[in-house]
Amino acid sequence: MFAPPGFQNYITLGFINTNGNSHCQRSCRLHSNTELSKALSEQAFGLARFDVYGGSSPHEATASVTLLEGRTILITLTARGYQLDENQIFESIEGLLQAVSTAYEGKRREALFSRLRSLS
Repeated sequence: MFAPPGFQNYITLGFINTNGNSHCQRSCRLHSNTELSKALSEQAFGLARFDVYGGSSPHEATASVTLLEGRTILITLTARGYQLDENQIFESIEGLLQAVSTAYEGKRREALFSRLRSLS
């Protein structure tokens, strides 16, 4: 069976195990947790810490993120994007972090300039 890159965990969507639970509950949750963890790991230069755990459904993952300013926020990865609260959904983790943390934006700029200097 073919699955697009990054979607291998979704292959078992239609199958039910002997306990009556969809394999998707495990594989989708694992995929969501992995995606959110990867996204936050790539931005670790601008975060104090983060902890990823399961969301309210198998298709979601939530993380407690402590910003460089010391404030802790909850970010949920859903099918619609990165959700900060009921009303704020962002297409990218970078966009969300830029919106809530001036220190993140400064560190992001520093990292970008550092990479550009290393290329010259």
